[in-house]
Amino acid sequence: MIMELRAMNTDITVLQEIDWGAIIPLVLPVLLLHLILLAIALYDLFKRRNIIQYPIIWLLVILLFNTVGPIIYLVIGRRIIEK
Repeated sequence: MIMELRAMNTDITVLQEIDWGAIIPLVLPVLLLHLILLAIALYDLFKRRNIIQYPIIWLLVILLFNTVGPIIYLVIGRRIIEK
């Protein structure tokens, strides 16, 4: 089996060929939902940081796991309270 090594296409002029008018209506609601979810999770985390176990870890989960991180925090993280 012969493997070819191909150079990665780094030509950014193809971005000019994209029909952004067709893509933006699809991406915008998802982006807004993500930002709202992120803001709610961060606000709740900072509001309850004194009673939540490991607030730094939850902050990393929220920020590093994009859309899934805030959902995990809001479903699981809010239930884990320091005793």
